[in-house]
Amino acid sequence: MKVITKRRHTMAFKVAAVQKSIDSPFTVKSVADGLGIHPKLLTKWRMQLTRKTKPSAQKVANHGPEKSYLELERENRDLRKRLERMELEAEILKKANEYFDKKLK
Repeated sequence: MKVITKRRHTMAFKVAAVQKSIDSPFTVKSVADGLGIHPKLLTKWRMQLTRKTKPSAQKVANHGPEKSYLELERENRDLRKRLERMELEAEILKKANEYFDKKLK
């Protein structure tokens, strides 16, 4: 039977991990995997250290990106669709211009 011991992390490690997860453009899961901890544990630390209602010993300023990774992906997908549509419209107008130009001559 495998015995799993509970690891204890220092407050400095917790603060550094939370700061890294906030500043990083990557997901909490990928940052937690890089640090060798469970994502739920990192999420719990983030809630504890960035919460405004309960004062903690060391506050971590939340200077993360304005938009989440999923929102940026969604916006990128929408912009790609709009670009594709505009290119199609431009191509149609070019062909229509050639057609009407021949009719006038």
